[in-house]
Amino acid sequence: MNTKTTVAGKAVGFHYVLTVQTRSSEQLTVSSVATFDPAYFSRSQAYQEIRAIAADELGHGDFTVLFFSLEPDAF
Repeated sequence: MNTKTTVAGKAVGFHYVLTVQTRSSEQLTVSSVATFDPAYFSRSQAYQEIRAIAADELGHGDFTVLFFSLEPDAF
């Protein structure tokens, strides 16, 4: 899933990986590229958006985050 915002007409892409585990030991990893406007989105807000993606995939938000990475999608 891509979350789209722009900065001065130019999209800023970030690659993310989030791994979670439920109480029943089910694990899920979501990984994709999201675009956020750093002028309006903090890293914490981006985390909350990405956590919501995992909750949608699982159908609930009752899980523990095991791993989170958010990096600019560029070399």
